[in-house]
Amino acid sequence: MSILTTVPADQVVSVSGDVPAPPQDVFTAFTDPLRLAGWYGPEGWIVPVHTVSIDPTPGGIFRLAMVNHAQPNEAVPLYSTFVSVVEGELLEHRESLPGPNGEASDATVLHRIEFLPREVDGADGTRVVVSQGPLPREIHATVVDGWRSALSELARATVSEQRVRASR
Repeated sequence: MSILTTVPADQVVSVSGDVPAPPQDVFTAFTDPLRLAGWYGPEGWIVPVHTVSIDPTPGGIFRLAMVNHAQPNEAVPLYSTFVSVVEGELLEHRESLPGPNGEASDATVLHRIEFLPREVDGADGTRVVVSQGPLPREIHATVVDGWRSALSELARATVSEQRVRASR
């Protein structure tokens, strides 16, 4: 059962993107701190690898800070706890939104990330489906744009990593 089953459908945002790598490889791009820091976040934001803490097991933590590249003093922290993890297939986590002081608050957003096998560019690939909620309708377009940007960067980073591995 999905973590999002209790969230009203009109408060859930879903975005998908295709990545030209097998599901296990894409799953690892979400769970390896160095790889995650290389692509995560919308365009214009970076994730310093030293801010990433991740234990992809149920009850494990997921922490990072996205930093605005143009204004490095502007950072958005992520405070999450994994609820469900199926190696190579699924990540679900509960994010505690930052309050006014930047610390985790009681307000939460649920995340479900699915890694579905799919042919991409004639080879083994993955359709990544990200669903989040509850989110107010007025920010849905911004969330969709941010995830589309991040998933495009994930695809580019994955292709680059494959080229490096092939050249060794």
